[in-house]
Amino acid sequence: MATFPFPMPSGWFGLCYSHELAAGEVKKVRLAGRDLVVFRTESGEAAALDNYCPHLGAPLHQGTVVGETVRCPFHHWQWNSQGVCTHIPYAKKIPDRARTGVIPVAEINGMIMGWHHPKNEQPHYEVQFIDALNGDRAGWGEVHYQEFTLPTCIQEIAENDVDHAHFPYLHGTQGLYETESVFDGPIKTSTSAMQHVLEHIEGDADPDAKYQLHRYSHGPGSVTVHATGVPSADPEVVGEFVLYHVATPIEDDKTHVRWSMVLSENIETDDAGKSVLGYMSQGVFEDVPIWEEKVYQPNPVLCDGDGPIARNRKWFEQFYVE
Repeated sequence: MATFPFPMPSGWFGLCYSHELAAGEVKKVRLAGRDLVVFRTESGEAAALDNYCPHLGAPLHQGTVVGETVRCPFHHWQWNSQGVCTHIPYAKKIPDRARTGVIPVAEINGMIMGWHHPKNEQPHYEVQFIDALNGDRAGWGEVHYQEFTLPTCIQEIAENDVDHAHFPYLHGTQGLYETESVFDGPIKTSTSAMQHVLEHIEGDADPDAKYQLHRYSHGPGSVTVHATGVPSADPEVVGEFVLYHVATPIEDDKTHVRWSMVLSENIETDDAGKSVLGYMSQGVFEDVPIWEEKVYQPNPVLCDGDGPIARNRKWFEQFYVE
């Protein structure tokens, strides 16, 4: 029996970081209980197909990229990015049925994203474009990466975003004040003001300084956290921070998470600025022991300080396909 009372959601989910897949490379990736082969053609295009060759079931991730195709290691059948067999070295005619499953892929924000839909419907929303992770990235520092696998489903992780009551009690923040959450189709936006204490910084920094957290969810698989007014050791300097959170459902009760974190250049080498990176990393590992043993409450007893948990659950329902 499944741990959670809902199926895998549809949406855009992370397959791997862009820098993990050079031209001509092949990877095995698991998405929503399905094994995929992700490869980059010699021209640089990323693609994702079912991992097992329709011929006799060989694992394509053990194969080789040849031009714009991935070649099966067993009999050297070649498959292009549309899932069509283009070459069989010992056959006079390629069978009409020589096709394999393929999913839409988008490469953006330093990530290769794959679209999952149980009925193979095409994407109906786009992945958010993040200035700090694309193009010349003017004004932004080095991107820091972190990834981990969590023993819970993707909805439970997404619910953490609106459960602002747990922040001061589990994570020790002085306060997190929800100002507004807006649910619009597959997009969810939230804005909060959070107090930030510079515990390890000497000087005249204001211990009651607040900064704004702007959170943008595009479907169930990605959240952009954009913090503005991030304090530094110099009380005259404030900066920005971006966390790009990409969650990928692997099984019913297992989710792989990839983070890309970046500070604005003016606080990148500042001790207070760097503390934001450590704080974010520490926070998720404080959640893990809870997630390992908590159960899903379908009809939770909520109070007026809990935030929009019920509305978030209602919003999430659109990503489940009957």
